[in-house]
Amino acid sequence: MTDQDDIAALRQEGDLHVYMRSLIRPTRTPATAKPRRDRRTWGAVPIPPDHKPGAWPPGTSPPGPEHQPGPDWDDAVTHYRTQAHDTEEPDE
Repeated sequence: MTDQDDIAALRQEGDLHVYMRSLIRPTRTPATAKPRRDRRTWGAVPIPPDHKPGAWPPGTSPPGPEHQPGPDWDDAVTHYRTQAHDTEEPDE
């Protein structure tokens, strides 16, 4: 018998669907499949795949001396605090 004859016989017996399903069935059973590794997390946040242990996250900087505002900032704050501000909203 050839492959065409086999397929024709399966079709006549009504077993073609079962045969085709058996071809796409996974070869390993779930019991023999390797267990999946859990993804590492920081609490509820997953660790990104490009994370390098010991490196600072992008967009941050290591701790250091706190930035102190210059004298221009102090002058602006003093000027703002000494001015009388209209706290009411303007009428429209």
